[in-house]
Amino acid sequence: MLTTSHILSCSPPHLVCALAEQVLARYDRDAVTFISGPRCVLVQLRMIEGVAETVFNAGEILVTETRLELAGQFGFGMVIGRDPDHATALAVLDAALRMPGDPHADLRPRIAELGQALSAAYERRFAAAAATRVEFETF
Repeated sequence: MLTTSHILSCSPPHLVCALAEQVLARYDRDAVTFISGPRCVLVQLRMIEGVAETVFNAGEILVTETRLELAGQFGFGMVIGRDPDHATALAVLDAALRMPGDPHADLRPRIAELGQALSAAYERRFAAAAATRVEFETF
């Protein structure tokens, strides 16, 4: 099952930004306080070696991150690459979905739709890769 943060970070940025704009339309302009960002930073990409299952640093990767408060609720967004709008939208949605009493419950069905579309895209990609699989005889 895909998590909400995975769905939103891997969905098309324009769709995620549209959801964030719907949330922001419910608040005054001063309801958003940026703590940091959006800013581009390098983070270590950690991997797990497949046989011994040891963790190693594969290298650095560029990400864009945003930390903010929406009506006093903390929100964080991070995406791979340079995309300040997407990272900010993720932070807004993160804050909205953390709010007590779930005032933004109407977002959940829309996020579920994005998750279904993302899962379908993954299945198509895996099916295309499986079609190229070669089976070798072993002795």
